[in-house]
Amino acid sequence: MMALVWLIDLLVMGIKVLGGRTKVNPVFRYGLWVAVLGTVAAGIAVVGVLLVLLQHHLENLA
Repeated sequence: MMALVWLIDLLVMGIKVLGGRTKVNPVFRYGLWVAVLGTVAAGIAVVGVLLVLLQHHLENLA
């Protein structure tokens, strides 16, 4: 349970950095934005691959 609190705390700190409420080096802020956007893009790609695999599986059933 304490690990969940720790993860939520890290998420809140990251959102503060991304939003500009916490003063950090601008390079760090931009790097964090690139990491977040890259993670979102990778997630979308994984969902796309899974949908294609599901389509192939369903076509083979017919």
